[in-house]
Amino acid sequence: MHKYEQILEDLTGRIATLEPGARIPTEKELAAEFDASTMTVRRALQILIQNGQLRGVPGRGTFVAHPRVTKMIASAASFTDAMRSSGRRPTSLLVEAAVRPSSAEEAGWFGVRESAPVYSIKRVRLGDGVPLGFEVATLNAGLFPGLLGANLEHSLYDTLTAQFGIDVVRSGIVVSTRRPHPDEAAHLGIDPMLPCLQTIVTSETGDGTPFEHTTSIFRGDLYEISL
Repeated sequence: MHKYEQILEDLTGRIATLEPGARIPTEKELAAEFDASTMTVRRALQILIQNGQLRGVPGRGTFVAHPRVTKMIASAASFTDAMRSSGRRPTSLLVEAAVRPSSAEEAGWFGVRESAPVYSIKRVRLGDGVPLGFEVATLNAGLFPGLLGANLEHSLYDTLTAQFGIDVVRSGIVVSTRRPHPDEAAHLGIDPMLPCLQTIVTSETGDGTPFEHTTSIFRGDLYEISL
């Protein structure tokens, strides 16, 4: 067995006993512990990071990773569903909620006149208290009078169904990758260089009326999409 494999085996067992977020020793400390070069230690750490068992934070160190959340496109209709199916407690932190005139593009999404009112709802989405995503939801305000008076830190889909009696029908989802904008990184508490997943979700009511256009960004180290 190569030296890096011995280190990999030892660290794998050690990680299993630690809580997510626990900091592990530095490369130099591990090199001294295992009587190995820092390059050999780095090779073992890189494998663990690639496997999702560890995550490196520039300038801070290497930490035990939180298990990833897998969102099944075919079966999970929302972030809340994805959290529940993974055994996590979903919560939201409301950043901003406002009503404003729609742009020409937004009016086109909903088939309404330009400047018709839309809701803009910005939230941080958390699983077991860990920020996983930041979303900006744009909704056709004409369909949901008084929505901003509801508790928007609860599931938005559950609120729309309970308060307005609609069936939420997912009409489209586009998935891409990008780095977070500075404000998104700040809300998620991540390095701006961390690759993230972006989703653009559109939804209709049960009678085919488009009502939602939501852009979300999720941490690439903790969230994945299964098609």
